[in-house]
Amino acid sequence: HGGMKTYRGSPAAARSYVEADRSRADDYYLAEGIGVAERYVASPGLGVQSAQPLTGEAYEAWVAGADPVSGVPKGRLRSDEHAVRFVEVIVNGPKSWSLAAELHPDISAAYDAAQGSAARQIIAWLAEHAATRVGPRGAQVQVPVSQIDAVTVRHHASRGGDPHRHLHLQINARVLAEDSWRGLHTVGVRDSIDAINGIGHAAAMTDPGFRTALATHGFTIDPESGEVVELAGFVGAFSARAAQIGRNVDRYEAEWRSANPGREPGPALRRAWDARAWADARPDKVVPRDGAELTRRWVSELHELGYRDPIAPATMNPTSVGWLDRVEAVGEVLSRLAARRSAWNAADVRGEVEQLIARRDIVTDPSVRAELAEDLTARTVTDCVGLLQRDGIPEHVRAMTSRRVLAAEDDITARLARRGDITSESEAATAATGLDRLDPAQREAVRALASDDQLVVIEGAAGAGKTTVLAETRRALAADGHRLVVVTPTRKAAQVAARQVGADASSAAWLAHQYGWRWDGNGIWTRLAPGQADPITGAMFDGPSDAVRLRRGDLLLCDEAGMLDQDTARVLLSIVDEHGLRLALIGDRHQLPAVGRGGVLELAVRHVSADAHRTLDTVHRFIRVSVTADGVRIVESDDEYAALSLAMRTGAEPASVFDALLERGQIQVHGSDADRLAALAASAADATASGSATVVVADTREQVAALNAAIRDRLVAAGLVMDDDHNVVCTGAGERIGVGDRVATRRNDSTLRVANRDQWTVSAVHPDGTIAVAGESGERTLPPDYVRAHLQLAYASTIHGVQGDTTSAAQVVIGEHTSAAGAYVAMTRGRETNSAHLIAGDLDDARQQWFAVFGRDRADLGPAHA
Repeated sequence: HGGMKTYRGSPAAARSYVEADRSRADDYYLAEGIGVAERYVASPGLGVQSAQPLTGEAYEAWVAGADPVSGVPKGRLRSDEHAVRFVEVIVNGPKSWSLAAELHPDISAAYDAAQGSAARQIIAWLAEHAATRVGPRGAQVQVPVSQIDAVTVRHHASRGGDPHRHLHLQINARVLAEDSWRGLHTVGVRDSIDAINGIGHAAAMTDPGFRTALATHGFTIDPESGEVVELAGFVGAFSARAAQIGRNVDRYEAEWRSANPGREPGPALRRAWDARAWADARPDKVVPRDGAELTRRWVSELHELGYRDPIAPATMNPTSVGWLDRVEAVGEVLSRLAARRSAWNAADVRGEVEQLIARRDIVTDPSVRAELAEDLTARTVTDCVGLLQRDGIPEHVRAMTSRRVLAAEDDITARLARRGDITSESEAATAATGLDRLDPAQREAVRALASDDQLVVIEGAAGAGKTTVLAETRRALAADGHRLVVVTPTRKAAQVAARQVGADASSAAWLAHQYGWRWDGNGIWTRLAPGQADPITGAMFDGPSDAVRLRRGDLLLCDEAGMLDQDTARVLLSIVDEHGLRLALIGDRHQLPAVGRGGVLELAVRHVSADAHRTLDTVHRFIRVSVTADGVRIVESDDEYAALSLAMRTGAEPASVFDALLERGQIQVHGSDADRLAALAASAADATASGSATVVVADTREQVAALNAAIRDRLVAAGLVMDDDHNVVCTGAGERIGVGDRVATRRNDSTLRVANRDQWTVSAVHPDGTIAVAGESGERTLPPDYVRAHLQLAYASTIHGVQGDTTSAAQVVIGEHTSAAGAYVAMTRGRETNSAHLIAGDLDDARQQWFAVFGRDRADLGPAHA
């Protein structure tokens, strides 16, 4: 399960794409004709009907929009390279399910059947809910489809050759509606992804045949994670080996495409790459010749890793449908929806319902589960509040919310409005030394922060000198006998603020916890009174520690306030109101928004007084570095890039910005994903080897994982990182980590003295899996359990991982997932250079992609903006 892929391109390239995402010889379905792409036709009310399976040539005709049997086009087809051919989702499950399937033939058959059933259930749901648009341009209306056409392509292994059963489920872009072939409304499918993923997961998780087969062989499933408990610990080791094989294939493909532009590799060439990649990664092993031999190899490796079969069947104790408290379930669904977003649609509700059914460990017939899911979805929708008071709202539009969401925003708004009405009666005494070295906007910001205003908002562009403003504010407040107390979205950011500003700093969550607030996995917040026991730990709550007791007149400053979610903001506002503190929010509405319900900074801007709202818009960060003939290093301000960064901030004239960046050499266009991966890995490895401070930034965790591994491969080859088994540990995610690697801790742990996203270098690996790391704050020892679950390679990062960071250079992956805010943040991390890397056929294509990025705004600004 994951996101939706929209495929644009040639039918031949589509065939190559699905052929590339497999490893076993018997997975060459489309290439050899020994297997098939299963085809389904579905209609509302009539359900899903199996059609004639497709050979490779028939599949290409299907992709092109023609009837694969008759060859007749389905209406008027677009022939340009930007035409949408199909949308795709992956139907899969935890890799431990695939391991179990390779161990026992009956589990294999049951899992394949469960995946096939899941795919058909998704197709049936889409047939009921997909839409197209009819009418003249500018006055189109959505109408439901009367028929959709889908295929599934089954693969047993990942590209790297580890057990990973999955189906490519593709919905053709040509759909039947009102007796004519039309284009599928792909936005509607994209906005239904939660329902698609939820149905896919629950359909397999609750499948009686699959669960019975697992239990027969002694396997149990953890309802929360979905993993097979007895096999979950072996997934990482398999993934690590497979990932290496996959990266080898990527490297061969990049080299081949560079030498053969415009061509697509065929199945024989891919088979040769597979054999070569396996031999390179496992020179001590014989290359498997077919799927049966590979299965034997997998089972043998499992036993080498220490796996032993359970000695007895497992007892199944599923939850009965009748035992489920449906009223309580609806409340949980609403709470979890509200924790993630301000508004939702019925597909979001259905997805959350399906996840709940899986977590409750219900095992039942698909028709019974579907009836339960539909009932819970209908009940939840009834309990929602509509945000749009009109008829004819398209089904995919997120136009529902809950009373709790509305109450939270109303409370935040009221508290901010009261503060905004209380303005300073006198100008603060800000005669502290050093203000003359600030620019005018910085000086005005310090004066506002050091005034008596109860609400202050400072907005600042990236690189506009926020840290300098905060340091001067702390000095000015101290001169008046008050404190600056900083809260940040993360513990790491708080540590940086404390070090750079010299103020008391903590994460917002830690401060809330100190004042008695607790929250659960469903997004429900409660508060302990002093003397009450913590329901989770059992420890007595005695109130905040002396180190964080707030005093009347202190200034609580929330840094990166654009990332502040509404539940946390509501708690912080209650704390500052209770203790008589002033409140300041500093952030940028053009940078990354909150994960979840946001818009707090927007609300504050609406209610702050004009004199207490300041903007930092003089950018100081960017520099040009040159070296004279006699070796003298010259540093000067890069005013041109500063201006370009401000244009990226607002999204102004993206085409002109693209051309300017291209002329400066800061746009890199690659022919394929393999080409881009190879280029970025080589560049980043060279920078790491030379000691240059470079960050590689991408949108998704999958992209980051691929970059991390590819960069590491080059460092291993250069002898800078150890990769022998005595100096390496394998994480649960399948990453190999050895002496010399740059890593990040991904979970706060006060006992270990590490914070989420702290970076370290591995200095030692011990036989029991304990590792020693060193970083800016000293040396740490990390135990095996932490290493397996919470340690990652850190040569690349997601955009959220770098907001607030500054380095010498940034290399940025730009693609279909990149938002305007994400591109702006990533392209402003480097002081000396920031380069964008796109995959495109030519410069015009790259320019259009860049233009599209700055039209994407995915910020959740609260129900008032939904």
